[in-house]
Formats: sequence, C-alpha cells, structure tokens
Amino acid sequence: MNIIFSSLHQIDHFNETINKREISEYGDDLNKYVEKLLDEIVTSNSKRKFRFRSDTTEVRIAIQKVIDGQYDNGSEINASRLLKIEQKAQEKIDHLGKEIQRGSLFQTYLMQNERIFIICKADHNEFLDEIDFSLRKGLPWKKRIFKAILVKFNTDNSISEVYIYDTNYKLSKYWWHEFLELEEIYTDAHNTKKALDTLDKKIFNPIKKEYPADYMILRNSAVGYFRNNDEFDMSGFIENTMENYHPVVENFPLETVKNKVAELPDKWGFDSRFEIKKEEINKRIINKIKLTNDIDLILKDHIKNMSDLIKTEMDDQNNKWLKIKTEEGYNYFKK
Repeated sequence: MNIIFSSLHQIDHFNETINKREISEYGDDLNKYVEKLLDEIVTSNSKRKFRFRSDTTEVRIAIQKVIDGQYDNGSEINASRLLKIEQKAQEKIDHLGKEIQRGSLFQTYLMQNERIFIICKADHNEFLDEIDFSLRKGLPWKKRIFKAILVKFNTDNSISEVYIYDTNYKLSKYWWHEFLELEEIYTDAHNTKKALDTLDKKIFNPIKKEYPADYMILRNSAVGYFRNNDEFDMSGFIENTMENYHPVVENFPLETVKNKVAELPDKWGFDSRFEIKKEEINKRIINKIKLTNDIDLILKDHIKNMSDLIKTEMDDQNNKWLKIKTEEGYNYFKK
C-alpha cells in the first residue's frame, strides 16, 4: 500500500471547530491506527456501491484537487463541509436527545494496483484511563467505529467505482446523502431479489445433485438468514451459514463454496450489504424436492430444527423412508 497523501482533522460540531493534526507528529501508534483502519476498509466485504450525483459536487471537486496535488486545499474543503453537514444533522435530532458522535476525519490518497481515495470518519468513544481512572475520549484501538467512502480511479482520472462502508447497523444517511452527495446504484429490493436468485442459481443448484443433504441444510440456513435478519451483510452471512458448518459428505468443497459466495456481488451486480426487503423473499424461498415420480415435497419457508422434523430411515429390506413429524399429515394418511 503506497500512501501518497494523508490528512487528519478532528471534527467537533458541538464546539464548531476543526483541528488539523499532522499524523507524522504523533508517533508510531497513530500511524499504526491509520494503517489498520485503511486495511480494514480496503479489504472489507461489507460495502455498498454508489455514484456521485454529478462531477461538480463539492466533495467530488475537492477529491480531484487532491488527485491533482492540491492536498491541503482539497482536504480542508472536505473537513469544512463535514462540519457544516454535521451541524445541520445535529439540529434535526436535538429534540430526540441524541448527538452525532464527534470524531476524526482521515483522508488518504494511495496506490494499490490502482489509484484510490478514501475519506473516513472514525468515531471517538469514552473510556476510563487505566492510570488515573479519569474519563477520556479517543479513538478505539480494537473495535473501530467508522464510516467511509472509497473511490477507485481509472488511468484517465475518471471514477471506476465508489463504495460506502459503515460499521453502524444502518448506513448513516447524512454521511452518504448530505455530505458526499451520492446516490445508490442498486435499490434494497433489487439487492434482495438478486442475492436470493443468484445464491440459488450459482451456489445451491450446482451442488444439489451431487450433495443433496448439504444442499438442503445450507439452503435452509440461507433462507433462515434472510428471514431472521433485517440487513444482509456478506461477511455475516458467510459466518452465520457456513463458517462453522460440518458437511454431511466428507469431500464437500466447503471452502470453494464460501469463496464463490463472497464473489457473487461483484460478479452478478448486487451489493454485499443492504436492507433485506421481506416482501421480495416469499416467492424466492420455495424449494421443491422430488421424492418420487408422483410425489414432491415443497418447503415453503425456513424450517427451524429441520433435523428434528424430517428424518430418514432404512428398514430391514433396505427400503429407504422419509419421516416427517406432522399431525395434519398424519390425519390425512392414517388408516
């Protein structure tokens, strides 16, 4: 990672101040913090694709100034703009007794196979000093809380991609809409539909014939994730459905499947983080399993404790049976 330019401004909308700090003057710990923060942003799968509303917005012009070598001018424009936007956003929530977190604004222009510009606001948190137990505020070292934009450039200075990152549960609208003046490329409805359809077509259906038991369990877990969460996050999805999964078939290619899942958003056009639209789920989660030429089993939703409700059995004549715990079904078929 070749860092061409970095700046740090402490933004305090409560006292209406901006304090520029020279990163190089604060020793190795701050440098290590910045490196960790940048690495976390660049490598994160928890992102959403956006675009600038136009090439003439204030932040877009300021970024271009930095790219052109006007480092201080461009970075100061962005810091001043964020202060004004946070003041306005604070006014809107004053009556709720809430306060926008004060924080440090990092801006970095770097080269990593391609040119990248990052604007990141890292929130300050309160902590008790271990020496004198006095209450202080600062940047958390391990659990960093931040929101960021990452802009990738083509060789002709045109923008190739814009991504937003936010460790908050929901993307902070004042950050991407008011401050950065961006617009979404994909809607939440599109993301929900596309993610479910692509998981079926590119991940689950290809393993259905050779690994039917693993197919059933993994697909059911995926449906459960969409049913039980309000937000999709690729890292969380993989962790929830596959990280601790023990395949039924010994040679099941779990790591290959996990890698293919992680690549889906960039390959097939949806975000790796979005709000799940429940109304888009129903018609996409029905799963029809052929039992015989005359009988299909239709799974209409996520099944909790599936192994307790549906069991397999083989009798003394090697006949294979499927047992389903069901009072209604029993009443239909009892002799």
